[in-house]
Amino acid sequence: MPKPRAKTREVRRRIWEFIRDYRRENLYGPNLREIAQAVGISSASNVNYHVKPMIELGQLSGDSNARSLNVKSGIPIVGTVTATAPEGPTMVMPESVEWDQVSEFDTIDFPDWLVGTVRDPFALEVRGDSMVDAGIIENDIIIMEKTNRAKRGDMVVARVTSEEADMHTVKRYYPNGPTVTLQPENSSYPARIEKSNDVSIEGKVIGVVRRY
Repeated sequence: MPKPRAKTREVRRRIWEFIRDYRRENLYGPNLREIAQAVGISSASNVNYHVKPMIELGQLSGDSNARSLNVKSGIPIVGTVTATAPEGPTMVMPESVEWDQVSEFDTIDFPDWLVGTVRDPFALEVRGDSMVDAGIIENDIIIMEKTNRAKRGDMVVARVTSEEADMHTVKRYYPNGPTVTLQPENSSYPARIEKSNDVSIEGKVIGVVRRY
């Protein structure tokens, strides 16, 4: 099946997210008219134009003419994050996902006992080797809790916004009053010390998956 264009992918992403959120609130799926109203599509038939291929691709399950629509189970893999030297390139975060970076609407199953009560977990593919001593290597998938809070020593995805850098990275988090230390788990890389006001927490690592 040909890959849909960017505008179509964006519409289908919004449909996917709406069905996911609707299911969580109501325990059954929305109908086509509700999807049309939420996503800004003119008619139920136009929604069905998107829903049918999404079912064929395995992004959705159920019947488009009944309240059985559901998203593919699992945690969404939304992009990549660097685990290299702190000067690494910017990560793609859930708020600005470029779905071309990973398989479209790709998800990964993860044990409930590990995810626990975490709401809206997401996953990122790792690029780089600065966290190897913590057991995280290139191409691993880290499972994240979406949060802006972390305790000292937590492994986080941090955003650094300063005059020298605007980037994301996965590191250990050590707040020290006016500064924050972002500590790699690889002796080949130095820690990065930033002003506290220049660092924000985008999520906390709660698990890791490796593919061979």
